[in-house]
Amino acid sequence: MAGSTNIGVLLPTLLLLFSLQISIITASGLDFPPNANHIFNAIHSSMRQWGSSLHHNGMSFFLAAVPAGTQFYHGNASPNPVNGTEWLAFEPEHALVFARPFRHGTPPGKGPHKRSQVTLQPEHEVSGNDQKKEQHQNQTGWLHTYMAAKDLRLLYIDGMSAAKTENGTLDSQDRILLRDALAGKPGMLEKERADLVCRMTQDNYEGRLDGVIRMEAGFEIILCNFARDLNEVRVTQVKSDDKGDHPRPGKGKGKGKKGDPDGGMLWLKAIAARYNGIGGNRVILNYDNFVTAYTYGLDLFRSSGGTNNSLPRLKHLFADELGPIRNDLDRLIMDHDPSRSSFNWQTIADMVVQRYAHELRYLASGQLSTLQELHREIENSLGPFVDYSNRDAGLEADRCSLQFLPAGVPTDGLAGDAIRSVARSICSTMIAAWHETSYGTAVGYFQSLISYLSWTTWKECSGCADNEICVVPIWPMGTVEDYEHPQCRDASRPSGQGRRYWGGRGGPDGPEGPGEPRHQNWLQKMKHCLQGMLRSAHDHSIPSNVGQKGDFGASFR
Repeated sequence: MAGSTNIGVLLPTLLLLFSLQISIITASGLDFPPNANHIFNAIHSSMRQWGSSLHHNGMSFFLAAVPAGTQFYHGNASPNPVNGTEWLAFEPEHALVFARPFRHGTPPGKGPHKRSQVTLQPEHEVSGNDQKKEQHQNQTGWLHTYMAAKDLRLLYIDGMSAAKTENGTLDSQDRILLRDALAGKPGMLEKERADLVCRMTQDNYEGRLDGVIRMEAGFEIILCNFARDLNEVRVTQVKSDDKGDHPRPGKGKGKGKKGDPDGGMLWLKAIAARYNGIGGNRVILNYDNFVTAYTYGLDLFRSSGGTNNSLPRLKHLFADELGPIRNDLDRLIMDHDPSRSSFNWQTIADMVVQRYAHELRYLASGQLSTLQELHREIENSLGPFVDYSNRDAGLEADRCSLQFLPAGVPTDGLAGDAIRSVARSICSTMIAAWHETSYGTAVGYFQSLISYLSWTTWKECSGCADNEICVVPIWPMGTVEDYEHPQCRDASRPSGQGRRYWGGRGGPDGPEGPGEPRHQNWLQKMKHCLQGMLRSAHDHSIPSNVGQKGDFGASFR
């Protein structure tokens, strides 16, 4: 756990923090600290639909605070008050899609769309006049609007942790937080998952959490006690859908009939509006203390067969390997208050990405066709950090990498070390390329750096029309091509052609062991392997004294 002083994890944590400070310089070329990039990206993409859709296999847990008075929405088939454990949407369009009548013969969660935001409440028996009244009410849907009655204390599970897939989106939630309690059980398991989370908030965490935040096509909260934690603002009847259901994102084909503008299209536009952040300070994350699987020396990429174009998985790991993460998550929840203020490291990550995303892509593109042009562009970027009367590559890398940090910034902690490490990797690479005498080698440095950084900014669309959205796979819609090359599409016809991206509902593929593949009878098996951003081989040598601060003593990848 970031910020933990427990002796059992102190040594590997110290080794990791040390490793994040430096770039590796070897005889074979420029290398980068393992996992600093992943921790940086977890911070940068946290509570953001775009980055969390591309880095959808989250490996981190953050304490989250939601201020009193924040508005939420819930859609269902009844105007009656909602009590107990249920889901909440941050956007009304998200909840509106599920404000639909209950169709006899199609219980919640069993329909053709099999979404997660079905009611978590148990069904009840009704008779007589009450039955007639309920039958009338259930001919339409209802949108419930709430405000938080207090500051909510939540646990944010990053990535696309509400997506029921075999691609790895459930790994951290089911294997770390829920400790394999649902292993081997068929079905969507949303009620079981919510009930287990809320039972843990009381039995394990002494009421220190009110629920969890997750993401699929929009952010949601599983809130354990509606009656205690929410004030009802209004309940409104939605427009009747004579066709029997509201459309869902991805229902139509690319050249098919337009979707209902009152349903799926509005939802997709609302999702796209939050690509770069949920906004309004509605969720405040604690970046000073968090838990991430990237700090435990685990091989999180083994399930890809050793390829570099993979996303992290936990399926192949045994329970005893996950024990330290589970214990640190318990300590995080018990020892820290979600409402406690912390330094917002995401704003610093934003500064790094905004400053260098376009510059690095340009330097790696080959558009600068000569070594002289390349060196001139690099010098323009590094010039403010160079003392031309006393050249020192190490000091230049320091000045460049520390430019984003204000006075008084925390000097320790995992978030800060990861961001400092990434900034230094960028600056050290530019210095190395500036000293390089081979054009191809210098450009290769930047191509390797871009593959290592894997910033989701580089996949953003440009120039989408007002009626279009930039389409990326968001469960259950999307194709492999959408992941590799997101593109603008009409919001009413978002689906592309080609292999579908998402596999079926269930745990990750991997060797038999503590989380064997679960049985799925109602979703297709995974049809393809994920293809992420390639990290090119680091096979070019550079001067051994350029930007070097020390020897890298431990490998965490």
